[in-house]
Amino acid sequence: MPVVLLFGSQALAGITLAIVMPFITSQMNTGPTMTTILLLQGVFAALFGKMLGLSKWWGVLQFALPFTAFYSINLQIPAWLWLLLFALTVLIFRNSTRGGVPLYLSNGTTWVALAELLPQTKGARIVDLGGGVGGTVLYLARHRPDAQFISIESAPIPAAISRFRRTFSGLENVEMRYGDFWGMDISDSDFVYAFLSPVPMQRLYNKIKAEMKTGSVFVSNSFQVPGVEADEVIELNDGRKTKLHLWRL
Repeated sequence: MPVVLLFGSQALAGITLAIVMPFITSQMNTGPTMTTILLLQGVFAALFGKMLGLSKWWGVLQFALPFTAFYSINLQIPAWLWLLLFALTVLIFRNSTRGGVPLYLSNGTTWVALAELLPQTKGARIVDLGGGVGGTVLYLARHRPDAQFISIESAPIPAAISRFRRTFSGLENVEMRYGDFWGMDISDSDFVYAFLSPVPMQRLYNKIKAEMKTGSVFVSNSFQVPGVEADEVIELNDGRKTKLHLWRL
């Protein structure tokens, strides 16, 4: 789980810092400041997190964690503030611990590729399962005003952000839903997209096979279905080396 990798990265960073600190101290006239130590801890942790497979945005948390831990003790920050931050974290990253699905956001390169894969049928119904903050469907809806788009997200804060963005987008062919997509009927969908994690892929594919109609398409960003070869794999030219796995029903 990402949280385990986060704290594992911090532990590895602490060990590395303990090893290199004598060398750093020997090169300086005075010992390193606390800011320097915290800075190095954060940088090492972010690097180890990347090596262990965490997404780039986790690096921001890795870098900030040593500073927040140190200053929370020394500045006597009220306990209620940390409780509030914890609650916000749960509301944003709820799915990381409930179903093993971190908040992965599709990038612009992926949006462009998806736009080319969409069915050309007027009135086509496209669904983004685990739509995050809604960026994917908003982009696609602007480029395909003749199609209908649904984004469903079960983490409260991302879902609220997606609804806010839809309200001010002026788009009429987009629906942002808050809820669990496992209970959503996708039998009338022509195109389903998901960027989840390896954990739910087998269960999701079973749902896809049971509900989606003949001629429809399912695309998974990065994650394959165990034991089921995709009909097509499209590798994108982005920093992630994203692969879109496509199944035709």
